[in-house]
Amino acid sequence: MSVDILNITKQNFEQIVIKSSIPVVLIFLSKSYQSCKRMAQTVETLATQYLGSIIFGVVDVDDQSELSGQLGIGGVPCMLVLCGGRLLSNIGGELPLAHYKKVIDKLLLNTKCKKAAKKH
Repeated sequence: MSVDILNITKQNFEQIVIKSSIPVVLIFLSKSYQSCKRMAQTVETLATQYLGSIIFGVVDVDDQSELSGQLGIGGVPCMLVLCGGRLLSNIGGELPLAHYKKVIDKLLLNTKCKKAAKKH
C-alpha cells in the first residue's frame, strides 16, 4: 500500500477515523483473496486522485478480526465511507473504479463533509 493509505488498527481507529476532521474511506481486505489485491490497486488510484480531501485507510481483516467484527464486516473486500465519525455508506464487494468515485464525489458534496475537507 501507498504511504497515502493508512494502516488502521483497533489501537488507532478512534484517533484516525472517529476524530478525523475530514472524510474517511476505509477498505477492508484480506491478503488471501485475489479480489482484495485488485481492490488495493483501486484504492491506490483513489487515494492519489483525492489526496488531501479524504483519508484513506486499510484494515487487514486477518490481523484486525476484532475491529472488523465490531464494525460488522462480513465479507471482503468492503468499503466504509465515514464523515465526522458517522457511517455514510457501506459498499460490499469489488466494483468498478467509477462506482467508488461516484460515492466519494457524493460524499464531498455533502455540506458538512465538504467544509471538513476544505479545512484540512
